[in-house]
Amino acid sequence: MNFRQIALLVVCAVAFFALPSLVQAQEQEAQSLCFPGTGKTVVVTSFIGGEAHDSYALHLRAGRKLSVRIRSTANRAQFTVSTSEFGEQVSFGKFNGETWTGTIPETGVYFISVVAHPDARYILRVTRE
Repeated sequence: MNFRQIALLVVCAVAFFALPSLVQAQEQEAQSLCFPGTGKTVVVTSFIGGEAHDSYALHLRAGRKLSVRIRSTANRAQFTVSTSEFGEQVSFGKFNGETWTGTIPETGVYFISVVAHPDARYILRVTRE
């Protein structure tokens, strides 16, 4: 093996081991939503654009009714409610494009993911009963 081949092997090995940690560092973790005291509503105001996304996590008990509503610039922001971050929209509940309402079937962590095309200022209102 000559020097060039060894150098190429070293570069490939470094890239192989460093890449997963670089990708992980770029991933955004979901922001935890907490209802204030005995409050029933949490309101988030934010801006999102391009390829970006916002993700919110909340722990809910079975039987709780949840309502999620979004308002945005020119109605460009959209959201999904799922059981995993950026997962498929849950199959329970009712969704009309701007508001989702449903009764939580199982205790666990639920995610609300927001995207916009091309960008938008939005107000996300999450209410539990």
